[in-house]
Amino acid sequence: MKKIIGATLMLAFMASTVLAQKKEKVPPGPLDKKTYTIDLTKDGKKPGPAEKEELSFKMGKFSWKKMIADGYKATAYEATFDSTASPITCTFSVEATGDNKDLVYKWDGTITGDDVEGTAAVLKKGKQKESYTFTGTLKGKKPKKE
Repeated sequence: MKKIIGATLMLAFMASTVLAQKKEKVPPGPLDKKTYTIDLTKDGKKPGPAEKEELSFKMGKFSWKKMIADGYKATAYEATFDSTASPITCTFSVEATGDNKDLVYKWDGTITGDDVEGTAAVLKKGKQKESYTFTGTLKGKKPKKE
């Protein structure tokens, strides 16, 4: 009888240990499930045409279309909401480091309603190499006419 009770307790302990080792869910971010289509324009004397790009917020992380090809992974972002503004605004920032640890993409933006605008920069060894500005809207929404 002692062997049966001991074996039962051992199985119960093993089962509780396995259940406790479940993978933790990544906490959702405040902008999750939102994708913005943007026009990204290089700053400087010869800006050239705006590039079409998409910014996505999923599972607490930020990504843009071209980042995967450049060796970058979705990166955690920070977001702050201003509920005193009408409509409510959100500012976000993110720094993404890829396979080349010397190169960092830094994004800062403001979301007002369905619209987004901001800046992006490429930093090499902490110094700004390129800078961009962007404007856009929530994917599937039509931009406001000015």
